[in-house]
This record gives sequence, C-alpha cells and structure tokens, in this order.
Amino acid sequence: MNFTKATSVARFILLLLVIVTLLACSIFGVYFSDDAQLYGIFEEGTIRLGLDLAGGSSITYQAKNDGGEITDSGMDSVLEVMRNRLDNAGFTEALVYLYGDDMIVVELPSVEDPSKEAMNFMQTAELQFKVNGQSTAALTGDDVASATAGYQQDQTTGKVEYVVNLEFTVEGAKKFAEATKTCATTKKTLDIYVDDVCISAPTVSAEYASSGITGGKAVISGGFTTYEEAEALANNIDAGALQYDLEQVSMESVKASLGEDALKISLLAGLIGLLLVMVFMMIYYRIPGVWASIALVAYTALFFFVLIIGQFNLTLTGIAGIILSIGMAVDANVVIFERMKEELRAGKSVKLAIKSGYKRALWAILDSNITTLIACAVLYIFGSGTIKGFATTLAIGVVISLITALLVSRALLNLGVGMGIVNVKAYMPIGGGKKDA
Repeated sequence: MNFTKATSVARFILLLLVIVTLLACSIFGVYFSDDAQLYGIFEEGTIRLGLDLAGGSSITYQAKNDGGEITDSGMDSVLEVMRNRLDNAGFTEALVYLYGDDMIVVELPSVEDPSKEAMNFMQTAELQFKVNGQSTAALTGDDVASATAGYQQDQTTGKVEYVVNLEFTVEGAKKFAEATKTCATTKKTLDIYVDDVCISAPTVSAEYASSGITGGKAVISGGFTTYEEAEALANNIDAGALQYDLEQVSMESVKASLGEDALKISLLAGLIGLLLVMVFMMIYYRIPGVWASIALVAYTALFFFVLIIGQFNLTLTGIAGIILSIGMAVDANVVIFERMKEELRAGKSVKLAIKSGYKRALWAILDSNITTLIACAVLYIFGSGTIKGFATTLAIGVVISLITALLVSRALLNLGVGMGIVNVKAYMPIGGGKKDA
C-alpha cells in the first residue's frame, strides 16, 4: 500500500466516521451540560408537530371598534397582521381565518394551554412616542422600519436588561430627531406608549438640544422581565398594529386530525422508500451507487440537524416535502453518474470520467434545483399554514441535496479512485457498457 492509497483510505474512514457521528448525534442527541444539550430527532418535543399530527388550541377573537363600524377591509388587515405575527413568533403552521363578519379564529399546533406569554402577539401593539405633557404623538409605529429584541447593559446597575431595538424610516428619523431635540431643550421625557400604557420614559441629554438624536435608531428598555416579552413586542411592532381591539371569546383544545399513528406510518414509509432507493442505486450503479447511498445517509443526518435546530412545525405536507427532496437528491446523483457513463464509454479513465461527468452535469443540476427553489419561494411568500411548511422542508432538502451530491458524493468517488478502485466495469451501470444502437 503506497502513501496515496493509505491516505485515501484514512480520509475515507474519517469521512464515514463524521457521517455516522452526525447521524448518531441527530438521532440520540448530544449532551454538553444541563443548560446546553441537543435533543434527538425522535425525542418528544424536539420537533413541533402541526395540528394534523399533534392537535393544539383553537382561540376565537371578536373585533371591537368602540361602537365604530367593522369593515371587511379592516378585518382583512387584522387577518394579515395576525398571520405575520404568528409567522414571526414561529407558528408558521398555525391556521388563521375569518369567522362571520367580526371574528377571527386562530388554531395553534402543539399549544394545549396558551399562556399570556404565548398569546401576547395578539395585543394591538399601538406604539407611540410622546413628549411628556403633549397629547399628540410625535412618532407612531408607522414610523418604524424594523424592531428586534436584544440585550444591553444598564449603565446604572450594570445588569443586563432586555430591550427592543428600533430603526426608523427616513421620515421617522426626522420626527425622532425633532422630538428628542424638544425633550433636550425643555428637559422633558420622551414617553413611549404601547396600547396607551407608558412602558418607558427616557430622558434626553442636553447635548442633543441643538440637533436632537440623529441616526434613526432608538431603544425601548426598562419594561421587560424576560427576553420573550421583548421579542413579542418587537414582533408585534414589526408586523404592524391591529386595526381593531381583539377580545377572546372562546378557547378550546383541538384533537389531532390524523394522530400519532399517521406520523409513524409516514416516517416508516419515508424510511422504506429511502432504503429501497439506496438498494436500487447500489445494484444498478454499483460503486457510484454505494457512494451515493452513503451521501444519502449524510443528507439524512444534515436534514435531521436542521429540523432540530430550526424548530419547524412539521405536518404531513412537510413530510411530503422531505420525501420529495430525497428524490431530488437521488436525481442529482443519477445525472452525474449518467454523464460519467458517457465519458467512460468514450474511453476515458475513471478519474477523468468523474471530473468530466461533474463538469457536464453541474449546470443541469443547478438549473433544476434553482427552479425548484424559486417555486418554493413563491409558495412560501404567497402561501400560508401547511403550504409554507411544505415549501420550507422542500427548500431545505434541495439545498442539502446539492451539498451532498456536489461535495460528499464527489469526495467519495475521488477517494474510491485514490484507494485503487479504478475498474471501469465497477463504475458502469447495469447494461451501461453497451453502445447505443
């Protein structure tokens, strides 16, 4: 065994160990400490399941307008804001729909008893900045371009506090500079109101008396006991204020329409399908099929990790997206192996056939996958609920399939050549050695 062959064998074993370790960690989890651990994919609670698999809660809200008229356009606006807030809060699989003329129903997956923290994204979140003593708002939520939750250190106590970072629009930045200039000159506070409740009243230093605070940014602090509270307010401000007040009129549990058995059957079907594909690839494509099967194991491990870390709500349509993306992963390998076959039949060595096969197949693979990603983007932007779930899992699968097909499979093919597996017949699919009639 020469050095090159020994190095290739060592690298091959190392790559296998990495793939097996990733798969084992994604299945069984990783423990670092009590505060830092990664749970396995099949551990209860690791993956949030959709309404069809895990059930949840159904909450009905009635719009109130202090005696004013409730219009269809106003309810459509409320529906859109609520949908955005739910997406921002991570409830991408939640269902939101109108009921009657003035009611909205929200169905939340895997939420059996919504707490105040879980439901505060339904507050009106009307943001106003007022110079103390003035009744008219100097700025409103419409002047905010973005709002994000964060941390900062209190200059007085030294403690870390939760805050909401605001970035104003161009017009909002001008209004904020003018308001802070007034406060600095008159030594008044700039009171921050959310739903007519003053949650913060910061002072403005006299150094800003000439120009006010410029830069178009501000921080809301002092009123949050948890990060989730700051995050909820940021999400609500970012999504916009509700046009009407919402009063909860009912809340009830929703049973899973399909149940745990449906999930197990779907996962079992997906696993059987994956194994059948791997067996077919190994029988038909021989050595390249073996490498492609190992790459599919890597694909599975990476996908599990993304599902665990991303905390997606998984429904049956989402599982369908996963299974479809497995087909995309196999398809990329098939295109590459067919190009390799043509190069081998032209008389090239295995090493050159691998290089040329990937070069010829690259753009075809990219074109098909980019087209699929565009379709996923359209579904995600214009769809809702389970449609977004399908688009999300399919898009993730397409990206991971590209990584495994273009990097992992290629690395295994090259390592195989380095280990001395260079018999042309071993790289030819069944019947691939025959010339076309």
